[in-house]
Amino acid sequence: MRHTNQLNVKSYFINRFGKLSTSFMFYQMQEIAWEHANILGFGYERLKKENQFWVLSRLHVKINRRPEWRELFNLETWSRGTDGFYGYRDFNFTDRENNSIIQSTSSWLILDQNTRRIVRLNNFKEFPEYSESSFGSNPVRLKPPHSDEKLKFSPVLFNEIDINQHFNTGRYIERITDSYSFDFHESYEISELEVNFLKEGMPDDMLAVKKEKVDELTHICSVIRESDKADLIIARIVWRNR
Repeated sequence: MRHTNQLNVKSYFINRFGKLSTSFMFYQMQEIAWEHANILGFGYERLKKENQFWVLSRLHVKINRRPEWRELFNLETWSRGTDGFYGYRDFNFTDRENNSIIQSTSSWLILDQNTRRIVRLNNFKEFPEYSESSFGSNPVRLKPPHSDEKLKFSPVLFNEIDINQHFNTGRYIERITDSYSFDFHESYEISELEVNFLKEGMPDDMLAVKKEKVDELTHICSVIRESDKADLIIARIVWRNR
C-alpha cells in the first residue's frame, strides 16, 4: 500500500535560491511517514498508548533536482516492512510530468518511552512483507568524522525540541547546513545525503558541528555534544556545483 500527497512549494518551504530547502524536504518526508503509519495502524496515537514512539535511525537521500517555489509535486511513501528490528520506509518525489526528482530510503526504530530501549517489531502484524529499497540497499552505518578543528558549541534552542522532548531530527540537518558559509552555498548544493541518528539531544545540551573533508565534494559531519563528546548524528554529504 502506497500513500501519496500532492504538495505545493510554499514560500516558507524554500531556501534563498527559491527552491525546496533541505530541512523542509526532510520535514515533509517525516510528516507523510507519520501520516501513513497512522493509516496502517502503527502510528503516533497507537504507540503513545503503549508508552512507545517512533524514531528515525538512518536516512539516505538522492536529489536530482529540487522543486521550485509554487511548483506542484507529489510525495509518495510506502512501508517496506521490517526485519524485526528496523522498520523500513521509502519516499519518492515526482514532478507534474511524473519524473522522479528526489528519492529516499530510511530505517526507523520504536523506543519505549520510559526505558528508551528498542522495541522489537515482530509482533506488529500490520507491517507488510519486507521488500528491497529503491536503491537496492538499506541505509548504512557511517563512521564519525576526524578533525582537529576547534569546535564552537552553542546551546539547544527552544524551537529545536520536539513533542518527544528531545532534539528534533530535522533541526540537526539545519545545524549542519547552517554551519557552511553563504559563499559555500553560493557555489555548491547537496546532491546526496546520508544520516545516522545516534543519540537523543536534550534541552540543556551544548552542541557543535564537526566536519571532515573526504574530498572536495564529499564531507562527513557530526553534531557533537560538549558534555560527553558524543556524536548525536553523523552525516555524509555529497555536494555538486550549483
